[in-house]
Parts: sequence; structure tokens; C-alpha cells
Amino acid sequence: GQSPIFSLSMLQKYPKIMKSILSYLAVATAITSSCSAFSVHPPSSHITATSSRDASCHMKQDGHDNNEALQPPSHLTRRSAVSIFTTMLPLSIIASSNNPLPVNAASGKGTVVVMGGAGWVGAHVSQRLQTQGYTVVSISRSTSDVQTERTKSILGTAIPGVKYVSIDAGTASTEDLASAMKGALAVISCVGIAPGSPNVKDGNGVVNARIAKAAKSAGVPKFVYIGVASSLANGPAKFVLGDYFKGKAEAEKNVAQEFGDKSLIINPAIIAGGTPGEKRPPGPPGVKPVGVDAVAQVVVAGALGDLSGTIDGNDAILAGAP
Repeated sequence: GQSPIFSLSMLQKYPKIMKSILSYLAVATAITSSCSAFSVHPPSSHITATSSRDASCHMKQDGHDNNEALQPPSHLTRRSAVSIFTTMLPLSIIASSNNPLPVNAASGKGTVVVMGGAGWVGAHVSQRLQTQGYTVVSISRSTSDVQTERTKSILGTAIPGVKYVSIDAGTASTEDLASAMKGALAVISCVGIAPGSPNVKDGNGVVNARIAKAAKSAGVPKFVYIGVASSLANGPAKFVLGDYFKGKAEAEKNVAQEFGDKSLIINPAIIAGGTPGEKRPPGPPGVKPVGVDAVAQVVVAGALGDLSGTIDGNDAILAGAP
């Protein structure tokens, strides 16, 4: 029976201020409905937050589920959250007018699918996309838990908000793959099999052809593929690693066929580093590795439409990195 706190006349008279108020109340409500990382501890009533947590507010440390350890004896309710944020409104209004909240995926930036998003390059690509405000879906034949742990081993931390999906691109139907890609701004394929591995030709060629076909079927507008430098493919190594290079060439051909100038094919020679515990063959003598961060920069630029065509070789990658 009481008068509403926010009337239509107030919204019309102070649109910017009222928008800030409603935005902060929405944040307070969302926080309390999605996780228990914020808590009120009587009698001090300070708001505390965990220093590192993923977007689902479900933490794992050292392989053990610590979600229960984060749960305080008294949780912040929606009513108390609104009360706290209402008390802080003057400061909130000032902060929001001078330093707007960053635009992120929730406000419309969109989703990028990273095939092999928990591998050495894929994890760095996923992290870069996430920090720029995009939603990331990592697809691998590994389970979501394995992908999460592998990402942690590579980056030293989990990536908040990444959705890990388990699909084997080598056996899944085009429909199933396309369904997982539907609505994405771009698909990035970091999928590949190292030289010397079984089924290396089809694992690099046929699998990536299937991924490109599924992305096209899903209506994805842009595609990025990580191949191999022509200096290696056309050098002496081709006599030893012929099937590896043939598979990479087949993948490039299919990506270009499906996406044309809406694709970016990035061909590094040797990429520095690697997933902990993973064995990689040594690179050719005299070839200087390119840093994984430079590769990730160029890959993300391609996914966002800033680069297209073919970037061949480590020097070209360094020159093309934004």
C-alpha cells in the first residue's frame, strides 16, 4: 500500500541517475541468486568476496571441491543486498557516471567457439577472449573437468565463465557440431595432431574439414584456423612428416572453401612452450619460435573480424599482432 520507491515521474525526470540505480539493484539481485560468495558476517556486516572464483561460483582447488568451504553461516539475501546497495547509491551513481561498467558478453558482445580451447594455444585464446568480454565455449573430446584442469595447468588459473563442452569432432555428426556452434560470432579451430601421432593426416585434415562444414551449416560468420608455416611444409621436413603437412593443407583448403574471405588462416612455424607434461617434437634447427601470446592476439583479431586471409610464418604473425 506504500508509494513505489521509483515512480514513473522520477524515471522521466532523472533518467541517467535512475538507470544507474536500477542497474546496481539488478547486480545485487543477480549476485544473490547466482552464488554464495558474498556474505554478511554479524556483527560487523562487512561484505566479503573470494579473491578468485569462476563465473558459476563453484570453486575447485587441488582437485577437491571447496564449494562448501566458501559457504558462510549467514548468506546475503536479496533484501539485504538491495538494502546495502541502496545505502551506497550516491557513491554508486558517481562511479557509474564517471567509469561505466565494462560491456561484456551479458550485455551483447556475443560468443566465440574455440575448438580445442583447453590446449596450449586454445587456452591462451580463450583467456584473451574472456578478458575482452566475450563468452567462450571450448569444445574438445575431453570431459569438461579434464578441460578445466588442463587450462589451470597451462595458465595457472581457471578462466571464469568459459563453458567446456565434450564433443569428439572426429565422430560427431555435422548436426551435433553445428548445434554447439549455433549463434556464435566465430569458430576458432586449434585442433590438430602432432607429427608422429597415429592417424595424423585425417586427424588434421578430415577433422578440421568437418569442423568448418559444421560451422558453415550453423551460420557462423567467421572462422579461424591454425595451420603450419609454408616454410616448413615445403622444406626438407615434408619428406619425413608428409602426412602431417598433407592433413594441414587439406584443412586449409576446406576452410577457404567454406568461408573464403571471412576466414583467417594463421600458419606459425614453431610456437614457444607447450602444455605441461605434453611431449612435442623439436623444431627444425635455426627456426626461432613465436610466442603463444602473439599467436593468440592474431587469432582473436581474426575471430573479431579485424584480420582475414592468410598470415604465413612467425615474422608475419609478429607483424600482424595488434
